[in-house]
Amino acid sequence: MKLSTLLDGVGFSDQKYSCDPEILRIVHDSRLVQQGDLFCCIPGLLHDGHEFALDAVKAGASAVVAEKPLNIEVPLVETTSTRKSLALFSSFHAGNPSRDLEVVGVTGTNGKTSVVHLLEQILRHAGHEVESSGTLTGERTTPEAPDLQNRLSKWRDRGVDSAVMEVSSHALSQHRVDGTEFSAVAFTNLSRDHLDYHKSMEEYFKAKERLFEQSFSSKAVVVVGQEAGDRIANTSQKNGLEVVEVDVNSVSSTGSWHGQSLKIPFEAQFMTVNTLVAAELALLLEVPPSKIASGISQLQAVPGRFEILKSESSPAIVIDYAHTPEALKTTLKSARALKEKGRVLVVFGCGGGRDQGKRPLMGAMADVGADFSVVTSDNPRGESPMSIIEEIVSGMSTGNHIVEENRKEAIKIALMNSEPEDVIVIAGKGHETTQEIAGQLFDFDDKEISKGLIFELFEEEV
Repeated sequence: MKLSTLLDGVGFSDQKYSCDPEILRIVHDSRLVQQGDLFCCIPGLLHDGHEFALDAVKAGASAVVAEKPLNIEVPLVETTSTRKSLALFSSFHAGNPSRDLEVVGVTGTNGKTSVVHLLEQILRHAGHEVESSGTLTGERTTPEAPDLQNRLSKWRDRGVDSAVMEVSSHALSQHRVDGTEFSAVAFTNLSRDHLDYHKSMEEYFKAKERLFEQSFSSKAVVVVGQEAGDRIANTSQKNGLEVVEVDVNSVSSTGSWHGQSLKIPFEAQFMTVNTLVAAELALLLEVPPSKIASGISQLQAVPGRFEILKSESSPAIVIDYAHTPEALKTTLKSARALKEKGRVLVVFGCGGGRDQGKRPLMGAMADVGADFSVVTSDNPRGESPMSIIEEIVSGMSTGNHIVEENRKEAIKIALMNSEPEDVIVIAGKGHETTQEIAGQLFDFDDKEISKGLIFELFEEEV
């Protein structure tokens, strides 16, 4: 694609140059530049891409997009926001693939992965060729714009008709999904997370709110009955979107839904909410209600999202990704509802290199929601595991907890201190199969470790 064609396609037609090079790719990492690339200078948290523009040109960049003047020998495309331009250029260069697909975007603090996974199953049951993108499929919840648009383009060319994706607050604030046209968008909830990046809850909310503009979609499903959801629903309506509301305070796993008898096969209330969000999204994509109801009856559990391990003589174990205070509170509440008698025990930690302020809040939630807690290591990354644990424990006051840094030993302690009628929640890592300690990845799967310990201690297979 010629540079002039690309510029005309995204509204930069006023910028003219003495040459019109071929643009083969859109890139933002100077280390990856090849001959014929358009290099976008991104001002990042640690490095400013403008500092590497000359390196990019030497590596073969045909043109450069920048927010300030640069002394280079190739066309310099001037913009007020390189990030916005990166997204728009990426979409147009890939052939605006979202216009040929039914793309659904889901945002919110908790529940994004579940809604995406459930909607994917419902659409596939209805005969759609569908792909998904999110926590379960890639390193980043939402890829950078060039990767996202190229992925959508490949799916379109392969015959996929529907794409369901998680849209993170980071992606929205960094304009990664700009230029993507969504058939429908959804909001699940908002609670404390990522404040190491967003700095305040209002800034975090505003990032999520961006998805509910006409430039992205004309249809939305919003979980209401909570302050953030009510605000998003109001914003969506003001922006002219068709809004379908799911009231978190009046959901049921059984009953009538759009003339269909619905039976949601999950025991946690928050999974019922997530399923109904997925169902309403499918309806907005014009899937018949009967097909949706049929698909819901055959839904499989979402990996690491309130996955229940049961055996005859050992306690039930719930594997859940809950890694925010609100998510832990909700998971423990749902765990308590599993059995009429017995205690709720929880094994959890907090990740390193992330929002430190939520650590004592996680401890406080465990104090209130569980009868006994084992505070352990999650993914400490570059931090001291015990320093993280100490911050968690600073929010605990009941004394109904112990500390065990080794995560496997922590799970074993919970099992050894439980009765068959109890429920043990192992929270924080969910679907993950590794543990990151001091920059190294070690094999660790909460589900498989738990199965092994149940067999070791109770001689039962799960």
